[in-house]
Amino acid sequence: MHEDQALIPLIISLLTDQKMPDSEAIAKAVSEYPDFQRLYEQIVAIRELSFSLDKIDLNKTVYSKGIVLSHLKGLQSKLKHLTWWAQRVTEGDYNQKVDYLGEFSEVFNKMTDTLSATSLQLEDLANFDSLTRIPNRLSLSKFLDASFKNCGFTQRPLFVLTYDIDYFKRVNDSFGHAAGDQVLVQFADILKVQFRSTDIFARYGGEEFVAVLLDAASENALAIGARTLRSIENNDFFLECGKVLKITVSVGVSGMRQGDESYEDIMKRSDEALYQAKGCGRNRVCFIR
Repeated sequence: MHEDQALIPLIISLLTDQKMPDSEAIAKAVSEYPDFQRLYEQIVAIRELSFSLDKIDLNKTVYSKGIVLSHLKGLQSKLKHLTWWAQRVTEGDYNQKVDYLGEFSEVFNKMTDTLSATSLQLEDLANFDSLTRIPNRLSLSKFLDASFKNCGFTQRPLFVLTYDIDYFKRVNDSFGHAAGDQVLVQFADILKVQFRSTDIFARYGGEEFVAVLLDAASENALAIGARTLRSIENNDFFLECGKVLKITVSVGVSGMRQGDESYEDIMKRSDEALYQAKGCGRNRVCFIR
């Protein structure tokens, strides 16, 4: 057997054995045979890179070139990108898409689409009232907190209007809670279009709603309270059972003033004004400065 033929089992061992053969012996043996030397270098590089990929070590660098190594390096690069995209997904960016990994790309893209849809649903549930589809108490609190801090810094006026539907319990007792829900939905629909995009109109809980006005004078806040009160009084409320109801609402108004420590101080005064309106006969607006 020629010496070059004797090298073949050594080369094969590089491809088949888990344990690395004596690399120094092989390197010395092939040093006199350029073709075997190039083959040896290729196989060693392929071996090292494929082993690192099998262990998900994506930082291995090999400097040899060749068609097989080119494909392995391409796979390594794609896995690095996939790792980066997966990290973006864990951070809440569900717009990542993969288009070069065949069936895996389809699964990955379906996953991000599902996560995106779920995230939007959760965001909607977290910020909007499921019945009336207007901002909920959490959204209101966020808006009030940010507005209170901003208005305190810029000295801009801020007013809170608290609405409570008069005798709402009678609706539930007489026609059922489904009818009460129908009234709440229509009530929200009537009022939500009467405020500016810079304001907020939210469901606070039960039959109580809150509007927050920015950059409005006290007389404007009162006028808006009176106008919205009349719009409720002048509208008919239709129930699915065929009944048509007339509804009234009481409104409490208060604004930000010096010495307030948080938006809750304004909310408390607005609530007190609401109870004054209730105590004075309902279907009216009361203002506490």
